[in-house]
Amino acid sequence: MAAIYTVYTSPNHPPIPNHLPTLIVTPHGQPTNILYSYLHTNFNAENYLLTPSPQGDLCVAKLFPPRQNGGNGKATASDPGHASSSSSKVVRCEASRNLKWTITNTGVLSPIYKLALPSPDQGDLPLFQISKPNPNAQFWSMFYFAYAGHNIPPKRIEFGKIQKNPPGPNGGGTRISITGKTPEEKAVWQTLGEGNEDCVEWVVLCAALNLLDDEIIKAAEKNPAPPSGAPVPNPGARPGPTPVALRDPGVAPPGPNGPQRSVTAPIPQQRGPPPPGAGVPRGPGGPGFGGPPPPQGYAPAGAGQGYPPPGPPGAGQSRPGMPPPNVYPPGAYPPPGPG
Repeated sequence: MAAIYTVYTSPNHPPIPNHLPTLIVTPHGQPTNILYSYLHTNFNAENYLLTPSPQGDLCVAKLFPPRQNGGNGKATASDPGHASSSSSKVVRCEASRNLKWTITNTGVLSPIYKLALPSPDQGDLPLFQISKPNPNAQFWSMFYFAYAGHNIPPKRIEFGKIQKNPPGPNGGGTRISITGKTPEEKAVWQTLGEGNEDCVEWVVLCAALNLLDDEIIKAAEKNPAPPSGAPVPNPGARPGPTPVALRDPGVAPPGPNGPQRSVTAPIPQQRGPPPPGAGVPRGPGGPGFGGPPPPQGYAPAGAGQGYPPPGPPGAGQSRPGMPPPNVYPPGAYPPPGPG
């Protein structure tokens, strides 16, 4: 199954000092159809992936990037050029259904983002990676390695790209595409087991949005905004968004325009309740990171993102090293509960 999204800066969220701008994820070519909002709070140390619902925005995933330097409220990236220790390059992530994973930047000269599921018994289980094919490339590749046999190097499977959209009436922004052409490319949707295609969508989008945050920060450091005459308000005294708890909106049946998508429905009976959690109030935007212009995406230096899966996930097989359908690694999923 192919899926294409576009990421824009939210036109509905005003900038807040020392916070990255709020981003929105839409189906490619439909800039007014918001699938997700990506909100930054607590000086970019706790970020939320929200999906709209009749009851208001529901939080489906949280990201905990490295803490800012010296606690001065300035944003930092998970890029190695902005951090010194290995722990400061790790972004912790969690989502509904007790799903937890990490995004680690292992690059030296250029970023290489590796996603993995924690597994206390056998080490972290790799999911996929994001990197540029070369430092001068105008896009980022999303790929995983498939076992090819004894004494045979693993096969590299590229299943998607992140790149800048060309300008136009419905253009601009950053595109995230999942190609879904071959069975190996489609298999990425079964990474977390059958019935969890929406979780795979959250993982992919969180990785792409984290990458965009890093690119925004690097661009702002290279081209700092001119100082304004007005003093910066005390962030601690500003009202922020209300705390957000993770919610599993349930899974909708496959539709003609996308894979199984989250909707506001009761949690399926076969799944345990979502873990409780609350966010620290904070807000989007910030000096040096741009305001809320009309939808206009932040493309990674020559990269892009975005895609809403246009069809139900294609049949695929779990990758070697990945949990087979309905078999989850220890610590990653709760046992079946009453829901």
